[in-house]
Amino acid sequence: MMNSHHEENEKSIMTEYTCYIEQYPHRLPHNDRPELRPCGHYACPPHTITYYGTGDDDELVGDYCMVCYARKFPGHCPDRLILQAVLQEQAAE
Repeated sequence: MMNSHHEENEKSIMTEYTCYIEQYPHRLPHNDRPELRPCGHYACPPHTITYYGTGDDDELVGDYCMVCYARKFPGHCPDRLILQAVLQEQAAE
């Protein structure tokens, strides 16, 4: 039988998520808790980019974690380290 302290720790472990950009090199600080983004990854609000579209691409409008933003819009990624890692990843595929 688990004690209540163990159950409480287990619940907090199960609900804690790591910002997806932690899997990539970057120099960006984390100062918020990660939240699930429409791209399917957890990202801190500062590591989330909203694409507003051009008027001809409504299907692309929305929030992206910075990694998915770099994949979808490589010419507009604000972090060079993440962009470089994503481009290397794509070249290896």
